Amino acid sequence: MLSRRKFLGAGAATLAVPTAIGAVAMANRANATAPTLSIDLQNNTGSNTVYAYVTGQALDHGNALFLLQADGQTPYYPASPSGTGTPLAVDCAIALNASGTAARRITIPHVAGGRIWFSIGSRLTFLLNPGPGLVEPSVTNPSDPNINTLWDFAEFTYNSTELYANISAVDFFSIPVALRLTTSASGTQNVAGLPAGALDTVCAGLTAQSAADGQGWNQLVAASGGQNLRALSPTNGIVRNSSLLSGYFDGYLNQVWQKYASTPLTVDTQASWGVVQGTVSGGLLTFPGVGSFAKPSSADIFSCNSGPFNVSGAVMGALTARISAALNRSTLLSDASQPDGENPANYYKVSPTNHYARIIHATSQDGRGYAFPYDDVVPNGGADQSGAVVAGDPTLLTVTLSPVHGGSTTPPPPPPPATVSAYSTIAASSFSSNNGTQTESTSDTGGGLDVGWIHNGCWLGYTGVDFGNTGATQFRARVASGAAAGVSGLVQVCLDSPTAAPIGSFALGSTGGWQSWETVPANISRVNGVHTVYLTFASGQPADYVNVHWFTFAP
Repeated sequence: MLSRRKFLGAGAATLAVPTAIGAVAMANRANATAPTLSIDLQNNTGSNTVYAYVTGQALDHGNALFLLQADGQTPYYPASPSGTGTPLAVDCAIALNASGTAARRITIPHVAGGRIWFSIGSRLTFLLNPGPGLVEPSVTNPSDPNINTLWDFAEFTYNSTELYANISAVDFFSIPVALRLTTSASGTQNVAGLPAGALDTVCAGLTAQSAADGQGWNQLVAASGGQNLRALSPTNGIVRNSSLLSGYFDGYLNQVWQKYASTPLTVDTQASWGVVQGTVSGGLLTFPGVGSFAKPSSADIFSCNSGPFNVSGAVMGALTARISAALNRSTLLSDASQPDGENPANYYKVSPTNHYARIIHATSQDGRGYAFPYDDVVPNGGADQSGAVVAGDPTLLTVTLSPVHGGSTTPPPPPPPATVSAYSTIAASSFSSNNGTQTESTSDTGGGLDVGWIHNGCWLGYTGVDFGNTGATQFRARVASGAAAGVSGLVQVCLDSPTAAPIGSFALGSTGGWQSWETVPANISRVNGVHTVYLTFASGQPADYVNVHWFTFAP
């Protein structure tokens, strides 16, 4: 079985996950596929001006760059142009039939890395560079000629063994796409995709999430002419704004690294390398005899292929897929057996998480939708999450487009927040958000990490702190300071906003060193219920003045 990550190359890092879909395909590979396949393109968008384009590598033509001409039947193999940005020599815009009428049937040869592109209202511009190389539409380049066009795509590979196709929201979401695969003997497969008008629902969800946590998810919404144009993935949002979601996963990662310093992380590679175990040592998540991962940034987690996830070697690729999937789904901390211990019902339930992926899946009619690069990772025998169809005996693929706008603007409900008891020992490094701080190893009793480099204006946020019904009236924190003489500041407790009025505080000067720890108490106004707790720091001097290892509350 080919996954999305094998479209452009068959590295062992992208070995397929053994899903139920994969089992169907394996059972129907006895015969080679036909040299061509029919695809029906059904326009139900409500617009009568819809175009399709088909691109990929022609497997039976020396892997040459391939496009399908406007008649939907004739292959076009572009020659290498003499300069960059050269227009296509032939018309490749396949006009779909009017909305609600018969499907437009096209025919494709064996193709790898295939995409079926769709645009509504106007044509797309594709260009050629020497090679030849195809210059495809971009959603992040503001000067791209397609930047204000409503477009989207589905992906496929059709080779001598099978057809694999999937819907995709890995890069962005715009047009609802559904798939139906008809076969000669292995039954019919369907991917319902997102419903009519889903773009407005997804954009409403991102806007609501931004209002809930202040993390800028609304910046993933791109609009044109007063309407939503597309919802960008976090990775593409970060391309447009490099500071977006910076540090978002830091607190969660600190907890993960702390847990696996003493508990082994077991990863089933679901391939010939079998099950491997790793632990954190010296700041690295190390799998003996295989390799190590440094702590990724939030951008690395969303992209799944940068920083420590930019790996070489097949087994490291298999580990990257499963670790990055668990991080995007926020299950790596709770499940030390990846991915075999996973349950989709637990995905995206812990903050922080990939809320873009959560909203895509929550909006989808069958819960499936390729929302990040390794969204096809599942336990052995687990249900497909990616929205894929695959068979060794395909006869017809039907791709249906639905209306973009007009859906519900009520966002999908957020997952219930995870809570932590206010009366437990809360590691300072377990923050869900922060401003201006860093973590470091501590020599204090219990080890782990402390939060340091704290100065005036810094803060630490902790979601889901549960004070219960009785409530708390006292606060204690484990702190240290190596501040110079005359440098001191306040450690303050605020609720639900770092700018809220403090409910309590204590002052701190030097304790004799940055690892000379003291437990300092403070009275607070009684608080009950579940809150986001912020530790805020105020000083009349600009210098660092405190490290924090942990804190807790008491009645």
